[in-house]
Amino acid sequence: MATYHFPKILGLIVIFFSLAIEANKPFTTMQCESSVTGIHNHRTVLVCEYESQPGQKCHSNWSYQAVHSNQIENLCTEKKANAWKQRRCSTDLNTTLLIIEETEISDEGKYHILLDCGRGGYKKAKINLLVEAPYTVPQVTKSDRGDEKGLSCTTLGYPLAKLQWQIENGINLTANYSSLRREDKLYNLTTHLSVVGELCSINYICSVCIENACKSAKLDCSKTEKNVQLSKQKRRTPGVYLSLGFIMIIFTLLAITLLFDWSHQIPRALARSKSTTTNLIENTE
Repeated sequence: MATYHFPKILGLIVIFFSLAIEANKPFTTMQCESSVTGIHNHRTVLVCEYESQPGQKCHSNWSYQAVHSNQIENLCTEKKANAWKQRRCSTDLNTTLLIIEETEISDEGKYHILLDCGRGGYKKAKINLLVEAPYTVPQVTKSDRGDEKGLSCTTLGYPLAKLQWQIENGINLTANYSSLRREDKLYNLTTHLSVVGELCSINYICSVCIENACKSAKLDCSKTEKNVQLSKQKRRTPGVYLSLGFIMIIFTLLAITLLFDWSHQIPRALARSKSTTTNLIENTE
């Protein structure tokens, strides 16, 4: 008899556990990107997709926590509508999002999302927002600091990057650079390179690099400046050749004089040697 009822009991147990597992399943699920990178002065959209049972629209609240701060500030309340008019919250049947119209460096931080789906329960998530301001193409200009002349290079962007100098064959040059943080939190980078000789005679290249991506520029010399420097170099070149020619002429004259002197001294030495030998023979006899 017990064997007869065992399959029925087993089936009831399976159904019971299935219902229990189904009851423990979350009514609402939400998926967000953990990190988003926004571009300075461009629109940034933070998005979370959700699914709620029994398929009803949920309400969301976004809040902001600045970098290195413990304070959390609500963004989607009516009181904040005017203060945060460049940030707009929106929620539809399957998506909740925050729109930042003109992203600034100060918008960096953590954005917390609270999704309330009523009977479907609620969910929490957070998105870390990073902001980049692509650096401007470096501007290379001539600089004159009294007796010292050289080149200056400036660029603007965020986050902090490196400025470096090279010459056209790829050799890096040593030069310090300074950074100034502006009110809008962008970095203004400047570097100075001392130059010996003519500024336009060599292609000095200034590059700003961040994460192995570089933007480069060199001094834009006018055709007149290049022609002037070329003419100076041409004038120097004959002068160098003339100097070398004059030195070679002097060495040649000295060599001829020495050879001429030796050509007269050698026969005299031979004659004196013969005379000495003859005297020795006569004295011996």
